[in-house]
Amino acid sequence: MWRCWLTNGHAIEAHWGREPIGIKIAESNNDGDSFRRQLWFGLGFVQVFIPLWSIDVVDEWDRDAPEWGIRADSESIWIKRGQRSKFLDWPWNLHTLHYQKQMPDGSWVDVFNREAEPYEQSYPYTYMLRSGDVQGRSATISKRRHVLCRFAFKALGWPRWTKESIDIEFDDEVGERSGSWKGGCIGCGYDLRSGESMLECLRRMERERSF
Repeated sequence: MWRCWLTNGHAIEAHWGREPIGIKIAESNNDGDSFRRQLWFGLGFVQVFIPLWSIDVVDEWDRDAPEWGIRADSESIWIKRGQRSKFLDWPWNLHTLHYQKQMPDGSWVDVFNREAEPYEQSYPYTYMLRSGDVQGRSATISKRRHVLCRFAFKALGWPRWTKESIDIEFDDEVGERSGSWKGGCIGCGYDLRSGESMLECLRRMERERSF
């Protein structure tokens, strides 16, 4: 981080790292009786904060601070005008047309259909902690699929392709954080490879994944 102090006690700061690209005017942390507005530049590898002017503190301390500007990263473009904001996806981003679960008869229904119970399988699952202790769990798995297209073509719904995965629910916490206030993993997903069964995918996750 680089910092240059000004005569009024404020500072111009530059922070290195992976940052979005853009420019905005926003409010920084309050300075006692006032908020300080600042100009922000994001250049992809560095962000710069330049103090501008101060405004009186309002009563609503937990309000959303107004901002003006535009910012872009790998996911979207963010446009903010005061309290209003808008996010625009890049046209090449992936868009989910359907998110579905597989039923016992092999058909697919919307994953948020609570009345439809998916086809499930249960298997023992073991996880070795760094201490050498082994956790023995039961893993209940079912199949999910995303039907995808590019955001620019979501109205057409084509070209599209399908990405399948398994959804896993454990009967108890798994991982290094088990039993702590942070908690271990009780459920997750894992991508299926072409021609792979749900059990084969679960066993591959058992070998590869750390919690």
